[in-house]
Amino acid sequence: MTTLLMDQTDLVEDIQEHFQTLNVDSIVAYKLWCYRHGFSKDLDKTPEQRQAEIDLIESQEQQRDPDISKYHNPRRAEYMARIFKGELQNDTLSDVLFRIRAMYNQLDGDPGAQQALGRLILHVDKYGDLMRPAQASKSYGSITANTHLAGLGQLARHQKDWIRPLEDWRPESGKPREQFHTLVRHLLAKYNVPAFFNNAFFQGSTPESHAQQEWFKHIGMGQNIRTAGIPMRITKRMAHLILQERGHRPTIYQTLRKVQFEAFSGDRRGGWTIGRGPLSERLENEDFWETVVQFLANQTFLERSYINPIIDYIRNQKFTPQRIPQPDETEIEGPPLHPNFCMKGRSINKLIRQVDTWHEELTGLEDVAFESWNPSGFREYEHTVLDPELKRNVQWTVHEMLTSQQLHAEGRIMHHCVGSYAKRCVAGEQCIWSLRALDLDAAEENQIQEHVLTIAVNTKKKAVVQHAGKYNLKPFGKKHLAKERQTGNIYVHLLRQAPTYMRMWMDREGLSFA
Repeated sequence: MTTLLMDQTDLVEDIQEHFQTLNVDSIVAYKLWCYRHGFSKDLDKTPEQRQAEIDLIESQEQQRDPDISKYHNPRRAEYMARIFKGELQNDTLSDVLFRIRAMYNQLDGDPGAQQALGRLILHVDKYGDLMRPAQASKSYGSITANTHLAGLGQLARHQKDWIRPLEDWRPESGKPREQFHTLVRHLLAKYNVPAFFNNAFFQGSTPESHAQQEWFKHIGMGQNIRTAGIPMRITKRMAHLILQERGHRPTIYQTLRKVQFEAFSGDRRGGWTIGRGPLSERLENEDFWETVVQFLANQTFLERSYINPIIDYIRNQKFTPQRIPQPDETEIEGPPLHPNFCMKGRSINKLIRQVDTWHEELTGLEDVAFESWNPSGFREYEHTVLDPELKRNVQWTVHEMLTSQQLHAEGRIMHHCVGSYAKRCVAGEQCIWSLRALDLDAAEENQIQEHVLTIAVNTKKKAVVQHAGKYNLKPFGKKHLAKERQTGNIYVHLLRQAPTYMRMWMDREGLSFA
């Protein structure tokens, strides 16, 4: 505490304790406090005068809300309030305030939603920790809409359906994910809604996300999920399994597809294989795809690594328009090869042979039209390490493929159908990478890069959506023995080491798994 003036030493011991009670540390601070609260600035006061000051401090302490978050910033709250009054439209703002202004402006034309957003933001900022623009769901990567803050903007759209007073909500946990979980249920649900449905609020303002939010409200009000309007036939078994799901990371489509497979087969791991595959990108032509899922679910001894290649093959045969060469060397778009393709009477062994033949045709095309695309912006990677099992220095590298010829060459080497991804790469939707290993201790003339793993990245979500070795082998999956024997023991060893170096590259580039 600041030393008091010498001519006031007789007051020192008497008022030191009083200063501590008022939480001031000097005479100047004490006099300023007295001035602000209407008390005398004299130091020599009666016990009754000092007690009046103590009573004021205690009453102020009682008025303070003990639930206020430690992250609450009153100054920032003032700026937020001004935004919700329509001010600061042309001002330079911090990232969080900029995002809030953008959400407010996106609701232009809906004054009720704008007002609800203001109440929601100010209340949650005061009591919770949802303002940080960190990823809310790993499934959607680094898109702007994938934050709890953006999720509040989606909640404001449903203000007419809020079933409880917003101001009654208080967080039960310090974790943002759990805070949002309780908030959305406080406002929109009387009954339990599985956690994965929270992902409906982290996709932005799209027709799909709006539909999924309606599903959330439907279930939250105690209605049967089978009548929620989901564009997929929901059986009683599926409805039961959906309500038993405990995970929060998978998207709604991924979980629905996983549960659909599991309801037919009882195989949870196989369900996740198909749930993370191409059938979970969207829900369409569901009457047909249900027959495919049921067919695959009934194949007890089908190696799971074949599930998604079979789906790719069926989609190509039934739905993908074909390029038809013309006499003038141009191409036109024609109908799919087999638009009437159906699963009735199919033999799984014959289907697998057709898939393998299709892959060989894809990877053996030498006259494919040359297409190229711009780099994705992610960097290539190199890492050298002494492999303790091989006792060799191995250089691991990750290369991006930027032409259709490179994709088809990768497909030939790896015996899979990555060549079919060229159109997605041209469109900028995905980028394809090759993880390779080079034995640095081999003689120079014998140094050949081993292609170990092919990696597909969703560029918008900044997430790895597929990765597979030769013959679609997975690093730690159950191996198809015939395919494994074709690759050799050294390759199998490298394949099992590959995820370590893929993960190192992903961490450096800020990539997640989808």
